[in-house]
Amino acid sequence: MTLINSAKTAIDALNHEDSGIRYHSAWWLGKHRIKSAVPKLVQCLNDERDRTAAGGYPLRRQAARSLGMIGDSSCIPALLQTLETKDVQLHEATLRALIAINNNDCIGPLITYLDRQDINKPIEALIETLTTFKACHVRDKIEPFLDSDSERIASSAASFFFICTGEASYLENVITLLDHNNRFIRQAAAFDLARIATISSADAILEANIPNNIKMFAIKAILCELSNQQSDHTSEESPKESALRSNLFARLDALIKENFSGNLPTSSQETRPQGRQEDWPKTTQNSTPEAFSMLREPSLSSRIEGIKLLVRIFENNHKGLSELYFSESDQDIKMGIIKAMSELKNPSYLPAFVDAIGVEIGNHCQGNIRRVAANALGEIGSIQREAEESLSLIIEKLNWTLNQPDDWGLRYSACLALEKMSSIKAKNLLISAKDSEPDPVVASRISMALAEGVDHCN
Repeated sequence: MTLINSAKTAIDALNHEDSGIRYHSAWWLGKHRIKSAVPKLVQCLNDERDRTAAGGYPLRRQAARSLGMIGDSSCIPALLQTLETKDVQLHEATLRALIAINNNDCIGPLITYLDRQDINKPIEALIETLTTFKACHVRDKIEPFLDSDSERIASSAASFFFICTGEASYLENVITLLDHNNRFIRQAAAFDLARIATISSADAILEANIPNNIKMFAIKAILCELSNQQSDHTSEESPKESALRSNLFARLDALIKENFSGNLPTSSQETRPQGRQEDWPKTTQNSTPEAFSMLREPSLSSRIEGIKLLVRIFENNHKGLSELYFSESDQDIKMGIIKAMSELKNPSYLPAFVDAIGVEIGNHCQGNIRRVAANALGEIGSIQREAEESLSLIIEKLNWTLNQPDDWGLRYSACLALEKMSSIKAKNLLISAKDSEPDPVVASRISMALAEGVDHCN
């Protein structure tokens, strides 16, 4: 078995005979942003060893995505050459990579690609790319897509025109799609609004029936744009602008703290669990299977009731809930257990929270678990001020969480947890992380936590 745990092993594995290992190594290099791998990943854009029955090339697509994650503009010519292939999914991966690299030298070739009539193009992704580069001189070429039969394409075209003209009608066209009965169209509209990043769409995004993770992404994009606007102006932020910005941060705080639903929609109109609450089993240990069944439901409201049931079952049996966490492998159930633990705030759950944060992120569900666990550490730290051993463990884990993970949401959670603790040690961790934090939104939130905690530190 090939172990991929370093830049060298991952780069070497791109030549492995097993296609799955080649694919995984390309993913690993992108995830860890290994710049020295760019030449080898560029070679992978032409790799013909692994081809699907439909004629696509999975390794090429992953190589394009990884090059976008690394963000080295030297690979742009090679990426643009992939648009000459017949693999449309590779075309889309390339366009997303070009958005991530964000170098407008590719505008000319992209317009040439738009004009080509002989291929099936990923129009939605192409318009999004041209929107990112503000290629407003091609408005006449994009205008027909405003009336597309595809709501997603029409939404991306409306976003393009709003960026270019600022006309509110185009923005309203996108916001309207947040109420569409197709969840994928709602989500696509939210991503378009994140690309537009105007504060006037914030309320609509927050009220939409879309997953919390997408709301987080969109609100963060708006805050990033506000930060950019502020840095472009020499004058100080007005009181109104400051209030709007503070309100958005407060809403983002709430999403981060309660993001146990992850990729589930958050509408209050969801179908409630079947049966009346009084018909549920009594809250004894035997009720645990019922709670677990609720936690496996796709409905957010069902999962919330499952968490409430766990809290009632184990409010006087903390050891039992901790044992359940360490014996359970189902991620949905582990998420529910962690959320129940965070509601109960018992110091005996510290090992479970530390375990949930872990050292590596495997998927979005685990990312959500980690954020909830990080916030729970802050809650316990705020009430365990005299327990030196517990506080030492909390500080050690939050220090790692604030500085190491690639997940901005997890670092943001660590900031919220340390702000909640409001101790000298917590403040010092925030001070040391502030200047090295690469994300402007997280850096701003750290500054806010420091400003808030100055008068409260012990």
